Amino acid sequence: MSGTPFVHRNDLLRSSHVRLAAIVLAIVFAVYLAAGAIAYHLVSRDLESRIQSGTRLMALELQDIYERSDEEGLIAALNSRSKTVDPEDQILWLGTRDGTYIAGQHLTSPGALATGDYRGGQIGRDDADTYYLTLIPIGALHMIVGQSYEESDAISETVLAVFVTATLLSAIFAGLIALLLARRAQMRIDTIDLTLRAVADGDLDSRIATSGDSDDLSRLSTKINAALERLATTVEAIRQVSVDIAHDLRTPINRLTIQLETLRDGLTDTPELEEKASASLDEAKRITRTFDALLRISQIEAGARRARFQALSLDEIASSLRDAYEAVAEDSGQSLTLVEPAGRDSKLVFGDRELLTQLFANLIENAIRHAGKGARISINIDRDGETVTMAVTDDGPGIPAEEYDRVVGRFYRLEKSRTSGGSGLGLSLSNAIARLHNAEMVFGDARPGLRITVRFPKFEFALKEIGGHQ
Repeated sequence: MSGTPFVHRNDLLRSSHVRLAAIVLAIVFAVYLAAGAIAYHLVSRDLESRIQSGTRLMALELQDIYERSDEEGLIAALNSRSKTVDPEDQILWLGTRDGTYIAGQHLTSPGALATGDYRGGQIGRDDADTYYLTLIPIGALHMIVGQSYEESDAISETVLAVFVTATLLSAIFAGLIALLLARRAQMRIDTIDLTLRAVADGDLDSRIATSGDSDDLSRLSTKINAALERLATTVEAIRQVSVDIAHDLRTPINRLTIQLETLRDGLTDTPELEEKASASLDEAKRITRTFDALLRISQIEAGARRARFQALSLDEIASSLRDAYEAVAEDSGQSLTLVEPAGRDSKLVFGDRELLTQLFANLIENAIRHAGKGARISINIDRDGETVTMAVTDDGPGIPAEEYDRVVGRFYRLEKSRTSGGSGLGLSLSNAIARLHNAEMVFGDARPGLRITVRFPKFEFALKEIGGHQ
């Protein structure tokens, strides 16, 4: 099996490996995000709880000062602390129950405050901050101690930023790893696909390259190779049987032909017997041609003729065929024309001249035989991108579309063609020649009639393709 599989982006994105990886990643990150959200909530709650506990502890310390030093000691402590702390961070206030200020910091509407959370704007601070306040009765007075959540909010934001960054980096890293693993798996699947395509195209020697791994794809590749080996053995056995039969029967058929010719020549005085001998001789020759066609197909399918490949002009082959069959078509009441290709550049292909001539001769003879009297038959040559095409078209009755794939089989003949001459091997031989040249033989409706197009790779591409299969 030659060539390296190319993984197309759309194929990779549609692959089951990528989809499975995406599903697993989505589930993992959904769980990860849920766990992160819970962790963030718990951290935030814990930090808030620490702020609240610290505020209550500070209030208890001040209350202890009041109990040890009375009101004057508490006022002195509050005024002293108020000078050393940032009023945006801590709240210290002492006053009457109706809100009259005595010591500490000034607050907005202190008489309406109670223990709980407040926005900064409610107490005369920056409204962007949130504070936890605790109110403690001190004799006939009220003391308010508070703490800003700014520090806990900053820590929570840092935790959130770290979590989001880690999540994004993990997602990118995991996605890249998943794509790399999926691409590796897809390349192995593409190798299997290329091998099966090659086998379908007739290269029964193609096998899947296996590694020393014991994963599922390696096991599958080994089983496919074993199946391909059995298939190749079976096909080769069938092919060899056909060849052996053809070889073994050619000699007696040739002897029979010679004897029939001798018999016919000795019956010139008996016209009736001479006519029967001639008919028998024609039938013997038809059998010989059938055996020759079988042997030729076997040789072609084995690729034995590729050593004679060279650069060929389809223009020249088409012109010679037109000259050879134009009179034959006229004798059958038909017309044969060659549609000259647009432009002067030659339509080069890489192949065997004798085989390509036989390929299109078979197609032309098929059209002459089945298109009917008065039919118009044309040979068309064209070039499209990386391919060169040569088509034989007629305006006869054509064949049903469902028969397209069957008519290239050996000995297959349409029901309406069984009374006409031929062995049913002409299109099979043409298809074998086309496949030998890495060409595709395509049947189409000419509306009316039949169009058989043979699509070749251009010369420069054919060198690479055919060279890789030798």
